[in-house]
Amino acid sequence: FLSEVLTIVGLYVLLGLGLNIVVGYAGLLDLGYVAFFAIGSYTVALLTSPELGFFQLSFWGALPPAIFLGVLFGVFLGIPVLKMRGDYLAIATLGFGEIIRILVLSDFLRPWLGGAQGVGKIPKPSLAGVEFATPQQIYYLILAGCLLVGFMSWRLRDSRLGRAWMALREDEDVAQAMGINLVSTKLLAFATGAGFSALSGAIFAAKLGSVYPHSFNVMISINILCVIIVGGMGSIPGVIVGAVALVGLPELLREFAEYRLLVYGAVLV
Repeated sequence: FLSEVLTIVGLYVLLGLGLNIVVGYAGLLDLGYVAFFAIGSYTVALLTSPELGFFQLSFWGALPPAIFLGVLFGVFLGIPVLKMRGDYLAIATLGFGEIIRILVLSDFLRPWLGGAQGVGKIPKPSLAGVEFATPQQIYYLILAGCLLVGFMSWRLRDSRLGRAWMALREDEDVAQAMGINLVSTKLLAFATGAGFSALSGAIFAAKLGSVYPHSFNVMISINILCVIIVGGMGSIPGVIVGAVALVGLPELLREFAEYRLLVYGAVLV
């Protein structure tokens, strides 16, 4: 049970680190972040599941295309919303998240994405003959992902690009006057965050062995945003603290079912 809770916390840490780049570093309020999580999950499902019968790659074979598609869609989302700021940007990205969810649910894409039934029989990842099947084993896979993404976030924060993101967050007009290219800087923020989200989506699909459209509603985006707000925006250790407080604690307090949301609300306040 503890391993299962840790894997859920780990997934939110992964997602939080990605959103931390978009919201915490670059100051771009993205509420459609769950869309990239869904793209990562469904790409792995599409490339590995025998249920759909298109491809039957291993998890490791499907992981690079999943991350690449996440990055690609991050850029696609970034292009139309380049001129938007604040609330307008939040509403536009929220719309993008809903479009992806409705497309996945649609009858039009049912032959490829399984519609409301979702996709099952996704194989577990294996490495050197060891299959990551139990929560304890999946935990190590998620831990490796968190360490990799955490290291990349830490290196990016102090890089030229990271400083450009922070300048963008503080004041776009002054950043542009200082010679920062707003277009490429914003698109790189969206693309990097989306790639990290797609990575966590890929691990999520392999962990469950199936994906369903209802796993990707807008509340996931809101929860991830809450995680980075509680931990402190732009802070890498803060993402871990936020995930433990908002995801780990409610899971551990399941026996106090009626008080869970009360505790969640108190922690958020």
